[in-house]
Amino acid sequence: MHIKLKKFIKILPFFICLGGFITIGILFFIHRNLPIQYKSIAYKENDELLENPYCGFYELHGFLLSENSSSYAGNWAKQISEEMSGQLILLQINLKNYSNVPLSDYALNQLDTLLASFSQSGKQMILRFLYDWDGKGLETEPDSLETIKQHMTQTSNIVNKYTDHVFLLQGIYTGNYGEMNQTSYGSEEDITELMNHLASVTDPSICLSVRTPAHLRTILKTRSPYSGETEYAGTLYSRLGLYNDGMLGSVSDLGTYDNTPFANENDYTEKGTREEELEFQNHLCQYVPNGGEVVIDNEYNDLYHAISDLSTMHVSYLNKEHDLAVINKWKDTIYREQNIFYGHTGYEYIQAHLGYRYVLTNSSIQFHPALDDTATLHLAIENTGFSPAYRRFETSLHLTNTDTGKEILVDTDIDNRKIGGGDQCVFTVPLNIRDLASGTYSLSLSMKDPYTKRSIQFANQGQDNTIVMVGTLTIP
Repeated sequence: MHIKLKKFIKILPFFICLGGFITIGILFFIHRNLPIQYKSIAYKENDELLENPYCGFYELHGFLLSENSSSYAGNWAKQISEEMSGQLILLQINLKNYSNVPLSDYALNQLDTLLASFSQSGKQMILRFLYDWDGKGLETEPDSLETIKQHMTQTSNIVNKYTDHVFLLQGIYTGNYGEMNQTSYGSEEDITELMNHLASVTDPSICLSVRTPAHLRTILKTRSPYSGETEYAGTLYSRLGLYNDGMLGSVSDLGTYDNTPFANENDYTEKGTREEELEFQNHLCQYVPNGGEVVIDNEYNDLYHAISDLSTMHVSYLNKEHDLAVINKWKDTIYREQNIFYGHTGYEYIQAHLGYRYVLTNSSIQFHPALDDTATLHLAIENTGFSPAYRRFETSLHLTNTDTGKEILVDTDIDNRKIGGGDQCVFTVPLNIRDLASGTYSLSLSMKDPYTKRSIQFANQGQDNTIVMVGTLTIP
């Protein structure tokens, strides 16, 4: 008896500890199985003008390359940047001084200085290289196709250094005003050869564009550019968009379209009617950019007609000063649709919707207790703008403990490019609840452009538009 009692006394602490662990385990089990609560917030769109990269009204400026020093180019670019009110610039680079010779070191240094200056000032650039500003392209463009290709190679060696701020290139260097018309190099063979060469020497992240849908079909040899092709792959198919400097100028957009329907499905050079070409752009420009300038006051650029067509064409950028007759008509017209923009001018409405405009519209959490306390956050993001964004942004979820202020950053695989103009997408973000300490967490969302390092603004009402509140998560 005595021996057994001694043994029991020796092992008594073990049982006490074991009982304690069991008790703690039971309490932990009960605690972790108390209801986890999630509460979303109210989501509404605001009527603010956002300042996001790669879209909006642009300023047009032109520079003639010459044998002047690079400091001349630098001073010019600095002055332009200081005077600009926006961040988007269409920079036309005139090469006519070198029509039949290679670009000199002076010319290339000027180009380098220009792009460096605008990059440093945070501008996003649309570039158009050309030989003519006076409607006399036949007199100033090179005598040889090979010279144009040489110029493409030389300029691309500079352009490729500034992919963070060069968004797209317009045209293939030819035609009056660089618009691919009235040129010695307008044949199917020439435009295809020039565009293929330009694509081969420019960085795949830079978008390219041609003047008309017929030009694009001629080069790609297809009526359906994304039939069997991969979007955003860096190929010519996935990079080639449109620019239209006759936009809304007439039923044909000043010859951009035709007045007769498509007749031969194998003839890629033919133009369709306005209705056919708008439908083509409606599909195409969910993946590649479209922009230009509106011209000539007429019924096709009356406000509601303009809004409809700009939305269908997924236009992301327009010239802010041309045509002023049209721009001023929009400024003098009041938007009367019954939504948050009621009472704004037509110009303000169009300005707010050029490009992409993200609104977080809904969120919910689906819990998976059988899968080690994991959960899935569902986020609905609407794009009320005319077009998608054509570059992928970095999207992060922030979980902030409201008691301690400690923040946990969750990277997501959200691809914002998939949110088409006028569309909404639901994305999922996995969450490991087990890794979170007890407490209440504020959930918010942010996007950042990895190229310009700019935060992407959302159009959610009553919030800091660069970090959008999603909801609150309470873990007992």
